[in-house]
Amino acid sequence: MQHEQADQTLAVERYLLGDMTPGELEQFEEHLFLCPECAGSVKTGAAFVDNARAVFNEPAAQAEGAAVRPANRWSPALWWKGLVFPSFAPALAALALLCVVGYQQLVVIRGLRGELADVTAPQPLASFPLHAVSRGEPQAIVVPPGAHFYNLYFDVAEQSASGYSCAILDGSGSVRFTEHLEQPKSEAGGTLNLLIGRSTLSAGEYTLVVNAESPRPSEIGRYPFKIKFP
Repeated sequence: MQHEQADQTLAVERYLLGDMTPGELEQFEEHLFLCPECAGSVKTGAAFVDNARAVFNEPAAQAEGAAVRPANRWSPALWWKGLVFPSFAPALAALALLCVVGYQQLVVIRGLRGELADVTAPQPLASFPLHAVSRGEPQAIVVPPGAHFYNLYFDVAEQSASGYSCAILDGSGSVRFTEHLEQPKSEAGGTLNLLIGRSTLSAGEYTLVVNAESPRPSEIGRYPFKIKFP
């Protein structure tokens, strides 16, 4: 799963709400290890849910403490806490969860749906050819302002029936993300296309490493490039 796919499918919100199939859950949890942005969103959302539950459960917990105090330990400032009984705790927890879900549905998800509609609206797609390793400066990929996606395409001379594994490395050699690409159709002339979301890579130098997956895994090309945002 790529980051733009997670954004388009509202994966973070559905993960927090438990609204994923087992297959989607497995793919998204694998994605979390490679995507600091999604991992941070999940951590923030989980903290929000925990805090909301704690706020609503706190009066019930305090009422439990009040129930075991001696009768002569009366406090005028805390008289109202006696109106909240421990038996209300499950209802309060359910109310907290309902508030969280309502907030997600009415505020967060509604806003994300608006962003999704904007992203999926028809728009020109900027495409850039990549060339194999050569001397000199890596070629510059200048992402146009307002473009939500851009396409990198490159030719592969070696056929692989099971497809190709592609990894983009940053300047330090760390893997930013990986993707599987199918063997191109004959009419494509051996050209592969890699669609990348605008927020997936920041400005800087990268290298696309392409490996054929069959008959045995082997590296078949490296394509250095530099991302720029005007």
